[in-house]
Amino acid sequence: MLKAAGLAVLAVAVAAVAGVATQEERSMAAQPARTTPTPLPVKPTVKPTSTARPVVPTAATSKLYGAGQVAAVPCVLPRKRPSAKAELMGYARVALACMDRAWAPVIKRAGGSYWSLEIYPYDVVQLPLECAAARADTDAYYTSGRICFEWREYIDPDYPQQALVDFQDMLAHEYGHHVQQATNILDLYDNQAWKQTQAEQLESNRRMELQASCLGAAFLGANRAGFGLTGVRRDLWVYRTRHQGDEYNPRKVRDHGARVNFAYWTARAFASRNPASCNTFTATSKRVS
Repeated sequence: MLKAAGLAVLAVAVAAVAGVATQEERSMAAQPARTTPTPLPVKPTVKPTSTARPVVPTAATSKLYGAGQVAAVPCVLPRKRPSAKAELMGYARVALACMDRAWAPVIKRAGGSYWSLEIYPYDVVQLPLECAAARADTDAYYTSGRICFEWREYIDPDYPQQALVDFQDMLAHEYGHHVQQATNILDLYDNQAWKQTQAEQLESNRRMELQASCLGAAFLGANRAGFGLTGVRRDLWVYRTRHQGDEYNPRKVRDHGARVNFAYWTARAFASRNPASCNTFTATSKRVS
C-alpha cells in the first residue's frame, strides 16, 4: 500500500510540470502534500526454539552399557556334580543367588528394577503350568522373571563336566535375559519389533539373544573362580560357545545368531566382565548374523 500512494503523488507532479494537469489533478495538487508514514519499528527477530526431538530411549542407548563391571561375589556352589533333578535344582538356586548378588548393583546403577528369578524344571512328557510355553527344540527359556529348563538335558553320566558347564552357561544366558528385562531392554525391543518386517524381526531377535549370551559371559568372566571355569573346564566352556548357534537349530530358523558371532560376543565379555562389551544393538548386521 505504501508504494501505491507514493506513485500517485509522483504522477501529479509530472502532470503539473507538463502543463496539462486536469481539474482533479489541480485539486489534488492544492491539497497539503502527503507524507509517507514512518514505518513501525521492526520487531527483533526471535530465533525459534530448538525443534530437535528429545532422545527416545532404545535398546541401543540403555544405561546398562555405562553401569560398570559385574563384580566377583562370594559363591560356594555344591561340590557334587548334579546327577538328578533335585540336585540340579539345588545347584541352580545357589548359582542364581550368586548371580543376584553380582547383577543387582549393576542393574541399580543402570536405573533398572531388580528382583530375584524363579526357576522351574520340566520334562517334555509332563510340563508344569509355569513352563507351558516350552518347545521341543529348546532346552531352556526365560519368560517374565522365571527360567524353565528341560532338566534331563543337563544330566550326562558319560560327560559330567561338560554337562555341568552347559548348565552354568544356560543359567548365565537366561539370567542375561533377566538383566534385559530389569533394565527395560526387552520392553524397548518389543516396542520396535512389531513395526519391523519379518527379516528385521529376526535380526532384532538375534541381537537380543546374542546380547543375553554376552551378558552371561560377563558374569562368568567375573566369577570364573567361583564357578570353576579355569583350566580344562574353561576350555569346555569355550568349546560350547563356539559350537552353538543357528547352524544347530533343527528348524533352520536364523533367530539366535551364527556360531561365529556367539563366540565373538561371549569371548569379549568374558574378558572385559563388562556389559559395555554387549551392545549388540549398535553392531553391524554382519556381526549379528
